[in-house]
Formats: sequence, structure tokens, C-alpha cells
Amino acid sequence: MFIHATNITGVGASHVVTSFIDAASEMGVLDNAQIYLPADGPLGNYSSNKGRIFRYTRYISNRYSRLIECIFSSFIFPKSEKIIVLGDLPLRGLRNQIVLVHQPNLIYPAVNSLSSKNITYRIFRAIFNSNSKYVQQFIVQTEVMADELQRSYPKIMGRVKVLPQPVPSWFIQNNEISGNQRGEILTLFYPAAGYPHKNHRLLLGLNELLKNDKVKKIKFEVWVTLSSEEYKPYQDIKFIKNLGRLTPKEVLENYQKCDALLFLSVMESYGLPLVESLQLGIPIICVDLPYAKWMCGDKAYYFSYDSPESLIAGLIRLNVDLGQNFKPNYQYELAKFPKSWNDVVVEFIK
Repeated sequence: MFIHATNITGVGASHVVTSFIDAASEMGVLDNAQIYLPADGPLGNYSSNKGRIFRYTRYISNRYSRLIECIFSSFIFPKSEKIIVLGDLPLRGLRNQIVLVHQPNLIYPAVNSLSSKNITYRIFRAIFNSNSKYVQQFIVQTEVMADELQRSYPKIMGRVKVLPQPVPSWFIQNNEISGNQRGEILTLFYPAAGYPHKNHRLLLGLNELLKNDKVKKIKFEVWVTLSSEEYKPYQDIKFIKNLGRLTPKEVLENYQKCDALLFLSVMESYGLPLVESLQLGIPIICVDLPYAKWMCGDKAYYFSYDSPESLIAGLIRLNVDLGQNFKPNYQYELAKFPKSWNDVVVEFIK
């Protein structure tokens, strides 16, 4: 078996990869596996109990390095009867691939107008389209992603399987949450990097709106997890508190302290913080978009992704309910997710 995950550098996606490999290792399916991981990022120091890990180092920009990697794949990576690609883009010349697609910007803007028009994603869409003939099965995490991916690439119709995934393995082992004692200020936790599709810019509009004396006020604080550079446009906004990049343990600690998850993102294949919050029973206020509706059903507080007024209205509704000791029940929503990563590995191997 050959597992490819050389481009996985994001925190959330890295948790998916480690959870998958850990489960596969415990199940004994990686004994002779070759596992290609990035040389840096969260996976830079990861090691598996089974299989042999190879580090893939990039010496040029990610865009061009990925282009070379995905076009000349058969000269770079080993041939195998079983190939699992955990990083979105199929590899050229290597057949029978199973590809996990968790990059929502691979959707064409003609299908979803919120998808990025950046030149990098235009290149990646072209690679995806060209190399899709080498793929036996695409795996996506929601029905929404399956629908939009197949409408973007009609020739993969019938080769897309929906396989939701549980929270990361470390999270399953540490998901006890103590009751939070509410204060006077509504505390909202938004664990996300500063990518454009994460929609932090809505907070700028919210800040401007709150300067209007006619707007109904509410005391709240938003905890973000941005780098120092990403935080600069927001550093003068009083209701924002930047926690910086967090370790998994620190993420869990802040879930335990906050009143609710705030999720602003306009493009997601899944939305890991939504799954984590459902698992923990934390109230959720998020954008009114199909991916979020698929995840949370009617149990979240929804607002328009481009409307600070709508967000304020949602916060007021949430605050009133929390003042009446509201506790969400996500039993129905959680039923769609696998119980463990072993279940996910079994489906991939099938």
C-alpha cells in the first residue's frame, strides 16, 4: 500500500491524516505500507507504529511544486495496487487511487459562487480534472460536497462516495467537558486560520456596525486563533481576543471555557470545529450555507455570511436562550458520523 499526504500542512487536515494512519496501523493494514508525508508543518515530526514514512521536501513554491508532483507522479512515487491519496489531487499515471477530497475550492465557481477564483485553485482544478481518470473512487465528507464536486466534474459521476468522519482520535479520548459558568459577556470561540474563505472579514463589518447608536447592543467577545500577521487588520477591534495558534490540548481547553462556537467560514468540505462542537454539546452559531445545514440540521443559530446585522440578530437569540440555561441536544445530528476512525479505514480498504 502507498499512502500520499505530502501537501497536508493545515492543522485540521493534519489531524485527519494522523487519525487515519493511527487507526490503520492499529488494524494491521500498514505493515508494508509506504507513507509519504511533508517534511514540515504539523506532520513534520509524526511517526507511525507501522509502515515506512518518507518525508517530501519542497524546494520551490508550493504551487509549482504541487504541479510537478501531480504531473510527474509516476516518476516520483512507487506503483502499487493500493494507493490512498489523502490530499485532494489525484496523481498522474498511477491507477486505482482512492482520493480523499477535503479542499472545497476545487469546486468550480460556476457551481458555487463562493469558491476561490485565485490562480492557484484554477491550476489545481485543471490538475484534478486531468488526473481524475486514474481514480477508482473519490471520498468526500458530506452530501453537499459530493453534489458540488460531481456537478463541477461530470465525468466522475458515480465514483464519489460520502464518508463522514469522526472528530480526531485525540479528541475522542479527551472529550469530557465541564460546565461553563457564564459571565456577563457572551464568549465565542472561532478556531480557524486566516484563510480568505474563513471569512474573518465579517468581523470588520460587525465592528463598523456596532459604532451605530441605533444598533441593539450585546456584550460579547470573539476568540480567534490567528498568527500575528493575520491578526493585524483586527488588532484594534475591542471585542476580538487573539489566542494565536493553539495546540490540540489548548483548543479543547477553550471549547471548555467558551459559551458557543462561532463559525464564519463560507467554503468547507466538512468543518471540523462543527463536528467537535456537536460532539461536546456546545451551542453553535454559524453561517447559513448548505454545508453547515448538512452538519448541524436545525440545531444551530444561523446568520447570513455577508451580513453583520444578521450576525448580531443571531447573537441576541443565542444570548437569550443561554440566559434560560439552554442545552443543545445533538443526538440526531451525531448519528450520521462514524463512531471511530476504524470504521473510516474499513471503508477506504473496501
